[in-house]
Amino acid sequence: MSLAIRRRPLLATRRSRTIAFGVTVAVAAVAATQLTFAEPTGSTTADAFWSAALVAVVAVFGATARRWTWFLPAGVGVIAGDRLAVACAAVAIAIAFVSVLRDTRSRARGALVGALGALALLRAEPMGFHGLTALLTTAAIIPIVVSGHAHAGRAIRRRTRQVAVVAGSVIGLMVAGAALGVVSVQGDVAEGMRAVDGGMDAARDADDDLAAERLGVAARSLTAANSTLSSWFVSPAKTLPIIGPNLDAVESLAAQAGEVAEVSSLAAGSADVDALRFAGGRLDPQVVGDMVDPLEQVHSSLDTLNDRVDDVRSPWLLAAVSERIDRLDEQVDDALPEAENALEAVRIAPTLLGAEGPQRYLVLFTTPVEARGRAGFPGNYAELVVDDGQLTMPVFGRIGDLEAAGQDRTLTEPAEMVARYGRFDIANTWRNLTMSPDFASVGLAASQLYPQSGGQPLDGVLAIDPTGLAALMRYTGPVELPDLPEPLTAENAEQYLLFDQYLLFENDNDRRVDVLDEVARTTFDRLTRADLPGPRVLSEQLDPVTDGGHIQVVTIDPNTFLPLQVLFETGWLAPPTEGTDTVTVTTSNAGGSKIDMYLERSEQYDVTWNPDTGEVSATLRVTLENNAPAEGLPDYVIGNAIGLPTGTNSSFVSVYSPFDLEGFRVNGQPAGVQSEVELGRNVYSTFVDIPSGQSVDIELDLAGSVDGRHYRLDLPVQPSVRPDEVAVTVTAEGATLASRSATVEGNVARWTGTLDEGRTVSVSAPRG
Repeated sequence: MSLAIRRRPLLATRRSRTIAFGVTVAVAAVAATQLTFAEPTGSTTADAFWSAALVAVVAVFGATARRWTWFLPAGVGVIAGDRLAVACAAVAIAIAFVSVLRDTRSRARGALVGALGALALLRAEPMGFHGLTALLTTAAIIPIVVSGHAHAGRAIRRRTRQVAVVAGSVIGLMVAGAALGVVSVQGDVAEGMRAVDGGMDAARDADDDLAAERLGVAARSLTAANSTLSSWFVSPAKTLPIIGPNLDAVESLAAQAGEVAEVSSLAAGSADVDALRFAGGRLDPQVVGDMVDPLEQVHSSLDTLNDRVDDVRSPWLLAAVSERIDRLDEQVDDALPEAENALEAVRIAPTLLGAEGPQRYLVLFTTPVEARGRAGFPGNYAELVVDDGQLTMPVFGRIGDLEAAGQDRTLTEPAEMVARYGRFDIANTWRNLTMSPDFASVGLAASQLYPQSGGQPLDGVLAIDPTGLAALMRYTGPVELPDLPEPLTAENAEQYLLFDQYLLFENDNDRRVDVLDEVARTTFDRLTRADLPGPRVLSEQLDPVTDGGHIQVVTIDPNTFLPLQVLFETGWLAPPTEGTDTVTVTTSNAGGSKIDMYLERSEQYDVTWNPDTGEVSATLRVTLENNAPAEGLPDYVIGNAIGLPTGTNSSFVSVYSPFDLEGFRVNGQPAGVQSEVELGRNVYSTFVDIPSGQSVDIELDLAGSVDGRHYRLDLPVQPSVRPDEVAVTVTAEGATLASRSATVEGNVARWTGTLDEGRTVSVSAPRG
């Protein structure tokens, strides 16, 4: 009996293998569209296409490549990929090993190994320098493609050449269209960005006509560039790797920047910036209110552009494109806060200007030569009323009049201020009301006490010291009085008010006070009738004065209080940000003299910080040096009312910190200290007497913690005759530091400066 062996037809076997090969390639290509990280173009659809194409190519040539080349994509995928990449690579390597050990192969198996390896490569995570992952991917793929092509049949090689010619021709046409578009828009983009720069500069100078003109040019140029870059002959190239992200970035930013320029141009043309100024002591609230809508449009456009700048960033951008994006990003970063502040200002300004009813502000004229915690000793006061934009000053008087006007006044808020300074009888002694370092607390307290002292309910409180009053004389002109040897001007008024008045009227204090009253009264009365410059010029001229705390203002209405803090240095000592450090040193005169003219203060703050735990230990050394003479000046200046030798400075010293106190020394010796809580901070206080020509050192050992690997130190300012000199040293344990505000050497950061305004020192410890 014979056995007959049935064989499958050869045609059927080849067909089934071809089907298996085709299915493998197709499935692999589809999987690539869903499972890869690759973003060569930044477009979801185009990225999916190129990922699928790459996997399909590797699968096709993997079918005929030498088996040793199969291990390369999978091996690189194991090194650079995530868990799914490792899984794909592991399966590919296993199949390859089985094929090698059994010495068997099939086109479908080769395609599967190649596809799995390519998928693993496309899930590779960034490593080393930018482009390293792409280089490794290319190096792993080339051998398998070259080998597969070399060992493929003639038909496959012929089709490969045909596909390559067609694809190359199409890509070449796409690149040519992109090149033509880029070359043709270079002039428009350059002109548009120059016009944006010019328009922003003109806006900062309050030249709205020039700003509108330049921004209009920018809008037209950038719109033309965007039109070209979105045309039919450029758009196809956006689907190409590397070229696509660059074209998209230039087109998107040209479109969005053009829209911002157009909106800003319309706003500059419609908003009457020249009308935003006091003329004859009046600023029309309606003119300010009319600016809300155009400024909202500008802010919205800038905000959208800011988001778009972040969206178009790509590691594949060319240097020229990336530099332009960085420049635009800087411009937006500068413009956005200005737009936000301007918008906030015009929103609250009508209320502050009395559009809804008269606004009454108490003005305290203070001097730092008799120090208080924030605003100095108040000697005179006035009422400033704003009704429908018109300024008037119906009341002017001496602070002693307020003290004599009422008896047994009641003060309930702020509760911390009442608890801490109640022993100084702040409810009945207006001279001590400014002892708090927080002018918002002073304003709230004054708003309660003023109606009890013969005044009317208040909407806000201002404080102005000699530096601030001298700055206002720029707009009111010189003050000429018979008792003065020369007119007081913006240039010499500060020196007179701080010091010269006490020498000129050494033997006639009543006359000195009368002259001081007249100077302050005349200046402020003229201010209520003056023509003031526009907001930009006014801000530039007064910013140094307000930043130094020489002019301070708070409102009582919570709807305007917080927005005002953003726009103006109000003297509000906000609660410290959680997880940050802050140091505030204040002195208040305890001797009843003007001797703080001669007080010099300095602080040395040495911090040791552990970035891993956030723990901080610090030593603060405060040096108070009294340079007052023991004789030769009036007792009103260098004397005291508490029986100390002439020339002795007696001060109530307070140090505010979020940290706990672990040691307190005066001149190197342990000393008693009062520990309280105020304004969300611990406050450590003591009285010190400093003889003429001598100094006192106060040292505090502090301990606490900050959040994260970032250390921030806030240094609020106390307005004084001579600003504090401050030195800060931050030493990190086991970490290298980085800082933009301090000088860094390894793990040590140092900052020194003059505290003529609030300062912030920021240090970070990047992980190695």
